[in-house]
Amino acid sequence: MRIRAILGRAVGSTLLVIVAISAWAQKIETGHDKAADFSRYKTYAVVPRDAPAMNPMIGTLIDGSVENQLNQKGLHKVDSDPDLLVKTYGGPSDMQSSYAASDPNYTGSGGIPLTGTDMWTGSASPMPLPPVVKGQLTVDLIDARQKHLVWRATAKGKMDPDDRKKLLDQANKAVEKMFKEYPPSSK
Repeated sequence: MRIRAILGRAVGSTLLVIVAISAWAQKIETGHDKAADFSRYKTYAVVPRDAPAMNPMIGTLIDGSVENQLNQKGLHKVDSDPDLLVKTYGGPSDMQSSYAASDPNYTGSGGIPLTGTDMWTGSASPMPLPPVVKGQLTVDLIDARQKHLVWRATAKGKMDPDDRKKLLDQANKAVEKMFKEYPPSSK
């Protein structure tokens, strides 16, 4: 009996860790022009967005986080004649809705009738579950003189637009992860 309890706790702890990791998981992809000489880029300017950010607070945080990362990499923001142009864009890219399946035999609830049902009337109609929103953030670095994209990073992941604090944290972590790949290695 004691071994079963220990195994149960171990499995429960492992599942909790897996759920926590997957909740914060973000897929980061970076790419760069292999012919670009990143050692010559010393300054940057931010290109204004084509359209206003869907959430201005998140947009401002992302812009600040990108600038902070560039400054940490030794680049300096200038008002004119930059080496690089920085463009950020993103937001919700996909929303998925789902429904809980009806269960006429009550197998999903261990034989207990679901709320609003009894054993004579069958299961309730499917209930909508909260939508899953997927977001994407892209940062482009463009050679200002050649007007040529030299580096791009994209972060994709689930986002919770209703939890502002979590969303801010996710955006900040995504930008941090992106810039671990800048400047790209010369391999």
